[in-house]
Amino acid sequence: MLEPVPLPKSRLEALTDGIFAVTMTLLVLDLKFPAHALDERNQFVSALVAMVDRFDDYAISFVALCVFWLAHLRLLRRMRETDSTFVWLNLGFLLLTTLVPMLTALVGDNPSHPRAAVLYGANLVAILAVEALMWRHMCRGLHNETVSDPEALWRFVRRRFALAIGIVLGGILAALVEIRLGITSGLASYSYLLLLAAGVARPLFGSLRRPQDGGPTRL
Repeated sequence: MLEPVPLPKSRLEALTDGIFAVTMTLLVLDLKFPAHALDERNQFVSALVAMVDRFDDYAISFVALCVFWLAHLRLLRRMRETDSTFVWLNLGFLLLTTLVPMLTALVGDNPSHPRAAVLYGANLVAILAVEALMWRHMCRGLHNETVSDPEALWRFVRRRFALAIGIVLGGILAALVEIRLGITSGLASYSYLLLLAAGVARPLFGSLRRPQDGGPTRL
């Protein structure tokens, strides 16, 4: 039986960087001043307030994409080669990330509708889940000399992804409760900030201690 031919990692990096660049740029297209917003002072103030309300959604999504891209960067840094399984997982990961601008616009257009926050959160969960599968495949399915203890690395990363997914699921649950109670405050969207605050994003790709010498290994 023929051995699978390793696929060039550089092509995958280039594709991922390009799609992330376009996706992060598309986010800003949702920030628009209405026509004639500068004609009168009252109109300008109202437009500016509306812009601030949408800017928080833009900022959350932009930082979330930054976190996902940095995680992917650290993942590929640990790899020497890829295979078709990893490539397809990566393509699925990119597919989900390209939905972020559309779902961000949906939340911005419907700030008082929790269902928009549910869809946004569900996509974040899917992105995290696929990225976790990529880490798992790297640790268990590929031979990479840069990883001294693949199982220990996977256990560490799995815990961090589980925590991140749990936080996003909490935001989805909050949105479902709002739907049930008929609340339209839109506060559920802000719960996703927990993914980027309180040290969650940082330890998601923090240090791993080597069992053999107790020293730190950077992901």
